[in-house]
This record gives sequence, C-alpha cells and structure tokens, in this order.
Amino acid sequence: MTRFSNVLNRLKHPIIQAPMAGGVVSSAMIAAVTKAGGLGSLPLGYLDAKATEDAVKKTVAATSGPFSVNVFIPSPPKFISAEQMSQMLEHVNQYRQKLGLNDLTEAPFLQETSPETLIDIAVHHGVRIISFTFGTLSEETINRLHQADVVVIGTATTVNEGKLLQTLGCDAVIAQGFEAGGHRGGGYIENESGGEIGTMTLIPQMVDALNIPVIATGGIMDGRGIVAALTLGASAVQMGTAFLACKESLASELHKKTLLESPDNSTCITSAFTGKPVRGIKNAYIIETEKRFCDNELLAYPIQHQITKDFRAKANQSQMTQWASFWAGQGHRMSRPLTVAELMGKLSQEIQEETPNHRFTK
Repeated sequence: MTRFSNVLNRLKHPIIQAPMAGGVVSSAMIAAVTKAGGLGSLPLGYLDAKATEDAVKKTVAATSGPFSVNVFIPSPPKFISAEQMSQMLEHVNQYRQKLGLNDLTEAPFLQETSPETLIDIAVHHGVRIISFTFGTLSEETINRLHQADVVVIGTATTVNEGKLLQTLGCDAVIAQGFEAGGHRGGGYIENESGGEIGTMTLIPQMVDALNIPVIATGGIMDGRGIVAALTLGASAVQMGTAFLACKESLASELHKKTLLESPDNSTCITSAFTGKPVRGIKNAYIIETEKRFCDNELLAYPIQHQITKDFRAKANQSQMTQWASFWAGQGHRMSRPLTVAELMGKLSQEIQEETPNHRFTK
C-alpha cells in the first residue's frame, strides 16, 4: 500500500479541492471539504514565511481532518532587456491610468521564499500532505519529507513529466489536462514544452506509464466527470473551478458571476497576465496584449505577474471585466453557487447515480 493510498483510505470521497493561489481559497472552504469527506488544499503560492505560518495555523484551527498544502517551484531566472521592460511598462501603464493608478517606472520588488522553507513551516505545524507545481522538488527534499512521514505529490502535464516525478520519489502525480483553469503546472523538462493534452486522453496514458497513483484534474465539474476519470484509472480527482462559485470561496462576486454567465467557449490559455501560461476568461486586455506582444516578448514569470497584479485587482474591484484576470477551467459554465457541503453532497449523489454498484464511494 502506498502513502497516498493511506490518504485515500481516510477519505469518504476521492475528491481533492485544488489549491488555487491568489486569495480565493478560504480556511472555511478547506475545512468544509475535509468535513464532507474530501481533501482540502491550502495554496502557499505568493506567500512569505510569516503569511504561510498564519495561513497554516488558521487552517489547522479550522479543521481536525487532514489537508494538503501546495507550493510553487520557482523557474530559473530569465534575462529581461531594458527595452523589453520599458515597452511592457508603457503598455501596462495605459490600463493603470484608466483605473486611476499611478504609473510604474520599474517592476515591483518580489522577494520569493523558497518552497523548502514554506514546506518546513507547514510540516512543523502538523501538515503531512505536500503538493507542488511549476517544477520539481529535489530527490533529497522528497526523501527528507518521507522520513517525516509526509506524502509528496507532484504535478505533470505529460507522461514524461509524470515519469520524472515518479523517479524522484513522488507518492502520487496530479495529471493536469489542458482543460484545467489557472496556471499550467508543467513545462519544466528542458527542451520539452508543457502538455496540451486533454484530461480524458492524458489520464489513461499516465496510469499505464506509472506505478504510483494518478490524480486527474482539468474540466471535472460533476459526478459524471469524476466517474469518467476514475473509470480511466485515476485514483482521485482534483477540482478547482467547481469550488470557485461556492459560498466559502473568496473569489469576487464578479468572478463568480463571470464563471456562471460566460459562454462555454470563453476561456483561453494566455501568458499575457503573468508571463506563464494560464487558462482564464478571455477579455480585452488579453486580446490587446497578444496583438502587440509575442509570448517571447512578454516578461518572464513572476515579473509579468508583479507588474499586472495591481491593475487586475483594481479592475476586479471596479467591475471592469475587460481588464480583470478571472482564472477558469473549460467547464466553468457547470459551476454551481452552493455551499461546499451542498456541492460535496451533490457530487456524492451524482457519483452513486452514475455507478449503481457504488464502487467509488464508501
């Protein structure tokens, strides 16, 4: 039995709430998912050590059940020329001016805390499930976590990425299909692009290639999607967009409304907001930025993210959907404005309706 199998055996439902960074996941959401028999996830992306400790302690206090934490693996720094920076600042300042924000003359300073530091804080406070994305933890770090009885889960968008994570010692792999909302978690193998493979195609290939559990994510919004993923061999599913419209979500009401009302072909993959491929609702800023800049002319992540985050937040607050960043998976129209408990209940009922022998629930 694998370490991740031990986690699954403690869950009533093989459902993981995705760790969506950026301030949309509340401790109440995590606690409600865990209470309903799933696995809640706390995102640590963009947090420093103090904020991480505060978030972990708050979540520990909110639930007596297990939850996972997720960290970003930093990308190697990329050269940015003065001309490239100047052109992007000039472009971004157009939107800042329209929103009443002062012009930027340089990129805001970002002091990134190492993922190992954030993990150590979480483990110190009793967290025993760690996931990561955008890259890989070292084999040494994974071994050290195993010695502390920590379950380690990586993110892959291709079979080769999944194989690498297995070789490094991961206990399970999150297989992220192209339908998934938010940032693409792959693309970290040198000379290989991240996968553009749909969830239902990726899952069986990943299951066949690996000897560790596979967690399906991307476009899964209801019991039918869950049963489909499990039938293809996934051990569990991870759902993000499905929880964004929930009452416990800290996403803005405008974000939630946009998820529910935008047409089914509204999402796209873009690097215009953050410098890293991300799926969200297509809008004027994306169209205008991609018309002016090629991907290799955008600033590298996280610099592009740093210079756009203020005006994106202000656009959200000002109800300006044309300039805000609303991450969403391709199934966003299937979102349901329920409490987490109600959503988990619906998912459980739908799973049972799709599987008369109830083999996917306890």
